[in-house]
Amino acid sequence: MVYPRCRLKKEKGGVPVIGWMYRMVWESIWIFSFMVPVLWMWQTVFAGKYTPKTHRIGLWLFAFYMAGLVAVTGVFRLLFMKPVFAPYFNFELFIDIFACPLQYLLNFFLFVPMGFLVPLLWKQYRAEKYVLLFGFGTSFAIEVLQMFCGRTTDVDDLLMNTLGALIGYWMFLAAERQTSFCLLRRNKTAEAGVAVSRAFQTLAYEN
Repeated sequence: MVYPRCRLKKEKGGVPVIGWMYRMVWESIWIFSFMVPVLWMWQTVFAGKYTPKTHRIGLWLFAFYMAGLVAVTGVFRLLFMKPVFAPYFNFELFIDIFACPLQYLLNFFLFVPMGFLVPLLWKQYRAEKYVLLFGFGTSFAIEVLQMFCGRTTDVDDLLMNTLGALIGYWMFLAAERQTSFCLLRRNKTAEAGVAVSRAFQTLAYEN
């Protein structure tokens, strides 16, 4: 669950979702700050000169996205609190879709970048089954961890997260086809598209 269910309305004293989003941004930056030295060391010591520069930039973007994912889902708080196993389960599909439609949209869009970035950055994971497995596995792990931090474990979240990853993958395929088409063009008006296409393709790195 991304946001406490059915609280996406105006409440006394302001709009809670605005304050929630503001807090998520700062928590994402805070989590990312701890990831920076680890990623920098890995790229410097282990990857070295064999990693294309564009791929390194892509990894930084993916790391920041994952920091945001950890912040939004609230599972990082388990590091600073005593885990309490007090789960609340919902196994009924779309039980609150009319009462809290924004909740479903947030869970959907939260995983779209994952479905796009995973096949973009790693060639060996460009099959649809790998992206679906990565999206489903990540969402499932989050739902399990949320049982220990006072959040709802919801089948709707699992479904919307996985669907978001799938749509992100389809967006990657569409972008890949478009960039491949640009590389085939040889007129001056396509030069900008060719440059973008080559940068897009060099983001991928098979390791």
